[in-house]
Amino acid sequence: MVVQVAEETSKNQTILYEQIKVLLESAYFILITYAITAAAFLFVMWDVVSHTILINWGVVFLLVLLIRATIHYFYHDKLQPTNAKRFAYYIVISLGITGLVWGIGVALMFPGLELGYQFFIMFIVAGIGGSAFSSNTIFLPGLYAFFPALLLPLAVRMFYMDETLYLAMGSVTIVFMSSLYFFSRNLNRSLLETLKLRFENTELVSQLRLQKEEAEHANSAKSKFLAAASHDLRQPLHALALFTSVLDEYIKTPKVRGVVEKINESVNALQNLFDALLDISQLDAGVMKHEKSNFDLQSILKKLSNEFTPLASKKGLLINWPESHAFVFSDPIQLEQILRNYISNAIRYTDQGEISITCETVEDSVNIQVIDTGIGIPKDQLENIYEEFHQLSNPERDRNKGLGLGLAIVRRTAKLLKHQITIKSETGKGSTFGITVERGEKTEVSQETAKPRSGVLQVDNEVLIIVIDDEASVREGMQRLFNAWGCDVIATASQEQALNRLKQQVNVPDAIIADYRLRDNMTGIEAIHAIYSEYNIEIPALIVTGDIGIKHLCNVSDSGFQVLHKPVAPLKLRTFIENTQLNKKHQRKVD
Repeated sequence: MVVQVAEETSKNQTILYEQIKVLLESAYFILITYAITAAAFLFVMWDVVSHTILINWGVVFLLVLLIRATIHYFYHDKLQPTNAKRFAYYIVISLGITGLVWGIGVALMFPGLELGYQFFIMFIVAGIGGSAFSSNTIFLPGLYAFFPALLLPLAVRMFYMDETLYLAMGSVTIVFMSSLYFFSRNLNRSLLETLKLRFENTELVSQLRLQKEEAEHANSAKSKFLAAASHDLRQPLHALALFTSVLDEYIKTPKVRGVVEKINESVNALQNLFDALLDISQLDAGVMKHEKSNFDLQSILKKLSNEFTPLASKKGLLINWPESHAFVFSDPIQLEQILRNYISNAIRYTDQGEISITCETVEDSVNIQVIDTGIGIPKDQLENIYEEFHQLSNPERDRNKGLGLGLAIVRRTAKLLKHQITIKSETGKGSTFGITVERGEKTEVSQETAKPRSGVLQVDNEVLIIVIDDEASVREGMQRLFNAWGCDVIATASQEQALNRLKQQVNVPDAIIADYRLRDNMTGIEAIHAIYSEYNIEIPALIVTGDIGIKHLCNVSDSGFQVLHKPVAPLKLRTFIENTQLNKKHQRKVD
């Protein structure tokens, strides 16, 4: 209650401060107008009224104006909300005295028989009243002091003359004063409401700014936490993936291999979650690369058909695949990922009926839709489904029902590719997810397919790999895995250790695999460049990182080195080593 009263008092002080501020801003102009009007009044009345009265009145009026101007000059810069009330008293008193000087002057100088001069005086009074009305309406106490002081002396003088005409004129003066009161009060109420609304809007903007800053701070803290947690969790998971791959290379007993396969399934599930989080982070950081090209849409649809038709059949669902040979202009990998998310969602949330994929060419675009007969989405949830970890009908967070990141990735990827996505749904009748892609030009399609790799890496010549990672379990896992593939490995924890170990070697390393974040605020990028400087050649290098922070992702992306994110699939490491071998053979032939 006390706080509420204090806030109300502060608000009233601020409003009063704004009222007085408006009056003081126009004070000099009003004083100059009064001086000019008084000079004109004295000039016109010089031949009608006693010079003594005119001079005395003029001196008094000039003295009042000078006092007001002096006070305004010395004190107007000191106006504050806390002292606005004191300035308000000054305004009321000064306006009352100014109005009284005018009122007594016109009453004393009102000629008895000169009708033209009488109307001139009435004109002066009406002008002064109207001027005061327009300039002082924002502050009613000042007007309430000014109007009676200005008009009542003149009305009394007219009533004193005791003639019908003057009685009517006096009455009109009173009515004029009353109307000024009435209109000024209504206008003042509107002006005060405008002021209050302005302050309320300012306060709302301030609160919104504060809430925005708090939200940004919370989001930043969340991002830092997720980045730190992701990095710390990726390290042991990466080591686990390496060790399970080593087991996979050596264990041939069926019973034990079954256990290893189950471990691999769990590791792959965790890896899928981290990969999805990484995709979100890369998209938010703006480092997700894309390469648009012209390609036949059927190449993607055929691959997706081979992947999803068996899964749909297990649920008793039919998928209708289109025979579309439309060419589109997009990134084939990322467009495939978007359609994969659409189709997997359709299968997950459809228990009976069928799923249809349609492709329709409209002018310069191709509209691809995935239509299901599933449970549908309530209208109030249509926007929410694109949020991270938001899932319908999965309160228990069953991993078999997905992670709740697919559509979040879809929206960000579509924005990156500048493709429009759409959604239509009706509860109990199904959903339609669509994406509109730019129409492409027909090109020659390569029929080459990648050769499947054998389970064991064949090393024709010794390959020396330098591994730099400050995590002991990761170093051991790397060493065991590469040894199983027939490679020689130097595993070190820092740049300094790596250089010392390399000085003891005769051979130049064939490849460098370095973690991005090392101890003592060093990075793998710096370690690679240090080794480059040692041998004065550029050795094939790979950055492995568990960081998903925007700053780190940008730094890694800008380094120009090949990057893999922990946990790294052993197949990707094997591909890197195979490419290293090919480069070594090519170099030997050139030499």
